[in-house]
Amino acid sequence: MSTDESLQFTVQQALRWEPQMHDVQLGVTAHQGIITLTGILPNYFLKVEAERIVKNIDGVRAIVEKIAVVFPQDQTLSDEKLAVSILRLYQSSFTIPDERIRFKVENGWVTLEGTLHWNYQKKAAEAALSSIKGIRGISNLLHTQSDYENELLQESIVKALHHSAVLSDAVIAVTLDHRKVTLTGSVNNLYEKDEAERLAWNAPGIASVSNEIEIRPFVKVFSDERE
Repeated sequence: MSTDESLQFTVQQALRWEPQMHDVQLGVTAHQGIITLTGILPNYFLKVEAERIVKNIDGVRAIVEKIAVVFPQDQTLSDEKLAVSILRLYQSSFTIPDERIRFKVENGWVTLEGTLHWNYQKKAAEAALSSIKGIRGISNLLHTQSDYENELLQESIVKALHHSAVLSDAVIAVTLDHRKVTLTGSVNNLYEKDEAERLAWNAPGIASVSNEIEIRPFVKVFSDERE
């Protein structure tokens, strides 16, 4: 079995193993570490879940996603009803500062805009929408802003990466310029690369993260003690 065939089989098995993906039929192809996913899913958040599963697999360097979202007839909502549901959801949340968020709904696609203090609030605003049926996709254009100095932010990001058990074998450098983070270095897989970016985003007020980390799988070399 070739490397591409082996990786394709591994991805297919990983998708089938997840309970929420049992009834899902997705096409999977692999070429030089690039996984292409095709098929139809009944909601946007299964699509996100499929991407998350594939990212966690060793050997995956990139994902090309060609999944369409097609709702069952009873889950189709008008844009007006979606907007009302989103507004009520945000107003009832203790995590999401709804007064700082503006959104629009167009043909089931939700666009979020506004300025927040923390990236976790930005993530929470998107993740909360998983409870609402009828969303076809999300454009999260929320920005973050704070008064922290660059040096303090850079130091906090370096410490977070250093203390991560997931990134124990990683060699990562952090540079910061006007709230814009650049990550360079190398990790073992796509999951570790994404984890480094996630940790960088956890610093307050970060405007962007440029993830230039390379994926170089760690290979153990065993010596023959009999020699």
